[in-house]
Amino acid sequence: MADRRRFLRPALWTAAVLGGGGVLFALLLSAQIPYAETAAPPAISTPAPAPAPASVLPVSPWTIMGVEPVGVHEGPDDHTLLIQVQIPAGTPDCARDPRFEKVTEENGIIYADAVVTVLAAAVDRCQQKASLELPLTTTSPIANRTVVLNSLTTAAWNKLPDGTWGHCGPLGCDPPADHCAPVRIAQTDGEALSTTTRACDQDWLVADRTNAYRAPSNRVIYRWATEGWQGVMSVRTGGCAEILAKEPQFSKALCEKLATPP
Repeated sequence: MADRRRFLRPALWTAAVLGGGGVLFALLLSAQIPYAETAAPPAISTPAPAPAPASVLPVSPWTIMGVEPVGVHEGPDDHTLLIQVQIPAGTPDCARDPRFEKVTEENGIIYADAVVTVLAAAVDRCQQKASLELPLTTTSPIANRTVVLNSLTTAAWNKLPDGTWGHCGPLGCDPPADHCAPVRIAQTDGEALSTTTRACDQDWLVADRTNAYRAPSNRVIYRWATEGWQGVMSVRTGGCAEILAKEPQFSKALCEKLATPP
């Protein structure tokens, strides 16, 4: 009987401990005590590597400069023109390798740029000018095609009626010989709203101009000059009296039948 008690006591004690632990665990669950979560360690951003410095290209001490064409002449064959240019001078570094660049031929026009290579540091010392003749060679015969040299700075060159090369006027290379031709008289229009020719011969032109809306006409007398018609006076009456009083050399045959300006 005593042995039985010795056996029961440890068993009862163990059961009591287990039972009490279960009750305690149940109480902890019912209390909803939050569990601490294990946070992931913060990510450590690695800075991007700095870009490698761009390679520095060496700056050339030389620069290309356009030169002025001042004359065009026939070359040794029908594919060549001799172009007279003014190049900078003063030192050997002012103008090296005079040449033509960007030579193109299209729509009956020949384009080319006359250039030289200049030492940039010597530009200020290259104020003198020297004349040089450069050959310009084309793939097709030049014939009467227009030649545009350094197009942003100079006028086009054309073969003139006498066979030489030069700059054509606003009426082209073969303007009408008649000074009273409409295209010649039209050069007097300027900013006028309308122009009406009243009389014309090879030396004198009479035209009524309207320069503003609803304004009266202004009669202008023009004299022929080398470059075209040049205005010399204005009159307000018809006939010859006022005109001859201002310009006795005016042709009476032109003014006798002139009506009063409208």
